[in-house]
Amino acid sequence: MSSNETDTIPAGNYFFRITFSIQKAGQISGSYSETAGNPITLYLFNGPQLAAYRAGENSSRMFATSGITGTYSASVFSPGDYYLVLEHGAAYSNQAQNVQLSWTLDGMNPVWLALGISVLIVGVILSSLGYLKRRGASPPPSATDVIMFDKPKPEGTPPNQGP
Repeated sequence: MSSNETDTIPAGNYFFRITFSIQKAGQISGSYSETAGNPITLYLFNGPQLAAYRAGENSSRMFATSGITGTYSASVFSPGDYYLVLEHGAAYSNQAQNVQLSWTLDGMNPVWLALGISVLIVGVILSSLGYLKRRGASPPPSATDVIMFDKPKPEGTPPNQGP
């Protein structure tokens, strides 16, 4: 899943947030560009990290970058809600900032992958058992398919004469 959008960080002590409900392991990545050429800060948080950020605590984060333009990428290892947060760059909180943002959710679903591999393995086992059973059920070649000859007599032996 992916998107390209223009978002606004309102003037004042505000931030802009996008919520991702992730159902499988994978990666969140993308790029950003502030349209007026002023810096912003971009964070990627999980739920507890966002709660700490909102409370004003110095929280850990999955990813952080600052600048006028840039890219971001972080791996997601478990299902849940993840948050992309855009905040004003230093000294720009008194004005609204518009940001061109693209994001992509990429990944694999371990449950479906394991199920697919399991079905494949079961199919190979059943095919092998069917082949072995069919091979064991084949009758041996019949004796009528064999042609028998008498052993030739050595040369110089007189033919058998009757009594």
